[in-house]
Amino acid sequence: MAEIEYDAMGAHEAEAKAYFIEHWGSDSLIISAGDYHFDDLNGLVALEDGQVVGLLTYAVHGNAMAVVSLNSVRNGRGIGKELLALAEDMARGLGETKMMVSIMNDNMQALGFFQRQGYRMAKILRGSLDMARQRKPEIPLVGMDDIPLHDEVLLSKVLPQDAPLDIPPVPVTPESDD
Repeated sequence: MAEIEYDAMGAHEAEAKAYFIEHWGSDSLIISAGDYHFDDLNGLVALEDGQVVGLLTYAVHGNAMAVVSLNSVRNGRGIGKELLALAEDMARGLGETKMMVSIMNDNMQALGFFQRQGYRMAKILRGSLDMARQRKPEIPLVGMDDIPLHDEVLLSKVLPQDAPLDIPPVPVTPESDD
């Protein structure tokens, strides 16, 4: 097995875009956090022998980094986990305080994956895919395991900031009016 390398998407944009389109059927996604076109996204790639084998795209909203997409063609090798950890480190470096991801209601594998990485369910957006389908009719009506696609599950994770220095508190003595 070749070693997996990780890099910013920019240096591999053409390959990353082809990978994105292959996995999402188009160069744009509509999720509750917004309408995203590939050319407007930032991302990280996983490379094996120079080929993209994993991709995470993201957007920053206020104090949160939203994972727009995460895919890997080498399941079980930790690629998605490493891409997500790198994105979280990047978010911390930017001063972001949380991560967010929206998952379609049929994607039980992704739901389990993100929960194992410390993400918690924040909200169920009932009917969000039905509304998105009005703008993008190619969103399927039925997903994995013949589950009808209607809703998104929003998950979030609070990013721990750097631990404070281990300095004992300075005692404060009240001033007297003498």
